[in-house]
Amino acid sequence: MRRRDRWDDSEIVGQDDAFVQHPSLKTLFWYWRSLSIGGAIPLRRHIDPIALRSILPHLYILDAGATPDDLRYRLAGSLIVQGFGFEPAGLTRAEIRQRHVTTERQADFNQTSQETHRIVSAGVVAYSHDHMTSYTKDYLAYARLNLPISEDGRTLTGVFGAIFMSNDGQPFWRNFTHTHVEIPLSHCLNDV
Repeated sequence: MRRRDRWDDSEIVGQDDAFVQHPSLKTLFWYWRSLSIGGAIPLRRHIDPIALRSILPHLYILDAGATPDDLRYRLAGSLIVQGFGFEPAGLTRAEIRQRHVTTERQADFNQTSQETHRIVSAGVVAYSHDHMTSYTKDYLAYARLNLPISEDGRTLTGVFGAIFMSNDGQPFWRNFTHTHVEIPLSHCLNDV
């Protein structure tokens, strides 16, 4: 089976993506699935920023390490950089915590690191809604989707995802509820 050369989000109509509630993150989920060849884990090198230009400022890619502290930002979109108040690319979660996270925010930061690392360590896809205080001290709600990626199609080596913040003015936020859903990777790619 060949990787699709062009992404067309009209292909997602009628698919079971109910666990992903934010409309732009649904699009990201189906784009990621389209990168799977014969049910294999999508390859990082197949991610095409041009195909995702409408959500590029919200995207991130992390390389996985042995622990949550070892997650390293390879890419962070401009709205993520703005939300963080600094450029995280090249930094590990441990380096970010040490340099930028106040003592009172470390428990939440560590929880996010653990949830993100589970994408690789447990082989899951995760969708979350929550509230946070950003590093720039703004109180925001967010929707986040974390997707596993691979270098060889078999071994989970990174996390591809996006985060949307409530300060974007979208009507989605009017019916906001807290949630964190994890779906086994095998349930997301078994019929690709």
